[in-house]
Amino acid sequence: MLYKNAEVFIDGRFQKTDIEVTGGRFQAICPALTCDNQENSVDCNGKFIIPGFIELHSHGCIGYDFTTADTTDIEKMCEFYGKNGVTSILATTMTIDYEIYKKAMIHIKEVMNTQKTGSRIIGINMEGPFLGADKKGAHDERYLMPIDEEKYSELNELSGDNVRIIDLDPKLSGSMEFIKEHSKSKVISLAHTSCDYDLAAKAIEAGATHITHLFNAMNGLHHRQPGLVGAVSDFDVHAEMICDGIHIHPAVIRLMYKAFSDKLILISDSMSAAGLADGIYELGGQKVYVVNGKATLEDGTIAGSTTTVYKAFKNVIQFGIPVEQAILSATLIPATAIRAEKEIGSISTGKRADFIIMDHNYNIEKVFKEGVEL
Repeated sequence: MLYKNAEVFIDGRFQKTDIEVTGGRFQAICPALTCDNQENSVDCNGKFIIPGFIELHSHGCIGYDFTTADTTDIEKMCEFYGKNGVTSILATTMTIDYEIYKKAMIHIKEVMNTQKTGSRIIGINMEGPFLGADKKGAHDERYLMPIDEEKYSELNELSGDNVRIIDLDPKLSGSMEFIKEHSKSKVISLAHTSCDYDLAAKAIEAGATHITHLFNAMNGLHHRQPGLVGAVSDFDVHAEMICDGIHIHPAVIRLMYKAFSDKLILISDSMSAAGLADGIYELGGQKVYVVNGKATLEDGTIAGSTTTVYKAFKNVIQFGIPVEQAILSATLIPATAIRAEKEIGSISTGKRADFIIMDHNYNIEKVFKEGVEL
């Protein structure tokens, strides 16, 4: 197929050009492309074309949770993500009873091996159980555990070696050895921790390259105790942000973009209520109460979000972030963070043809994964 006359987001800016898609990949990108069969040509004049969104941290949507869903439920979730512009996603697990955790890994692997439609699951973000109890957030303290090499190996094996991000608290015993061992093949993310700047620096030097939902479930930025936020500024790491207008104030989002826009990743951290109305839901086996779109446990602890990456993308534009930076935070930067930028994350010859056609108000009109409309 040939998509003509669109303003296409390439190399960090919009350019008026045509794109050709063949065999699920971008074949050619240049102005004035032609094809013999007009039925294979789509006029996109007045439209934007941007890469498909990449979601690195979502627990669930439309009533389902990756940790407890069966394969049919996961496929329904992928359909929802796809309709909202997400062409690639990491299925994000949650601290829960270990036997349930094992089943989650098996179910996600099965869908990865068989799915044909919806957002492409490109791996697993293993959030828990190696997290700090003092910054557990909505994770169930009963199922948190010290770093356990045998359990991790078992879970990863059940997943088909599809764990892509491992979230952990660097304060846990054995964390540095674990980071050194597994950062060669996995992305290690510092998460749910009260660690200080010095310990964060030590973990990063050991191989950690990622920070889970910046500002949330960690110590805040203090001028004498910069913590994880200060470490993001000083080191070559990526940092997730939940930009739903609830987890982080818009002024802080603007500040972070002024400080290190090239490191920021838009995530939803959504739970099962995403895409549904207010009500009572579950996250990691715990009841979550959603009121006016805000999800909390019974004690008031924020429990994930009800947003999507697409809504986060539109939010940050409304907050004053340049659209080009917003696009990169939802596409190329997350792809780079998980070492997948050679396949996805940008519109470039040879890469998978994952893209979104939008109007000039950034409303999604069509979503394509490997050239096929979702």
